[in-house]
Amino acid sequence: MKELICVEGLKKGFGGQMVLTNVNFSVAQGDVIAVIGPSGAGKSTMLRCLIHLEKVDGGTITVEGKPFVKNGVYESPAQIKQITSRMGMVFQSFNLFPHLSVRKNLTMPAMLANGQTKEQAEKRAEELLAKVGLRDKIDMMPSTLSGGQQQRVAIARALMMDPDIILFDEPTSALDPQLTAEVLEVMRQLAAAKMTMLVVTHEMTFAREAANKILFMCDGEIAEAGDPKQIFSAPKDSRLAEFLRGIK
Repeated sequence: MKELICVEGLKKGFGGQMVLTNVNFSVAQGDVIAVIGPSGAGKSTMLRCLIHLEKVDGGTITVEGKPFVKNGVYESPAQIKQITSRMGMVFQSFNLFPHLSVRKNLTMPAMLANGQTKEQAEKRAEELLAKVGLRDKIDMMPSTLSGGQQQRVAIARALMMDPDIILFDEPTSALDPQLTAEVLEVMRQLAAAKMTMLVVTHEMTFAREAANKILFMCDGEIAEAGDPKQIFSAPKDSRLAEFLRGIK
């Protein structure tokens, strides 16, 4: 399968404290990769570095064969923008614009950043909201929606840009079990449709059932990687074995 993302020797620190020490992994087209690990392992920071919301201190990130940072040195702003525009992101806290309707939350970014016409954006927004079961909420304000509905709108917004990969940063951690189930069902549908996804999650059932690859992060690195069966039934790294014992 075509390689979409390659990460080599990624490093990132805050205030002299290293959060990512040496991260290495790759994402192929059609992969659904679950990133698991204890709090503070650097999972969310890693995602933010991939989409240029944080600046790395070292390492190389290549997306679809094009580096946007090489050995800690960034490419031109134009190339970075072009590369990161092929990625969507869904945040833990939804990050919808509270003063805009659901319709405008979807159409405005697509028109401003992706060059879609109003008609194109409107049609696509309706299609995607229907896909996540929220077509009837198109003219509602985010504050009138449940957390699960807001997160499904956020997923639809990410899809508006026709990304090659979507990054999910703990998309269900702010939700109760019922709302979590709503969001995970949409994510399972995306996985079944072969959407490439990199998902930081504490939902181990989703990781077991929907992912084809697991990355276990600990102490700022990928401590173990493998398919779900191997990771969950025969972990090799002692930190992974301890982590799995703690969540059972």
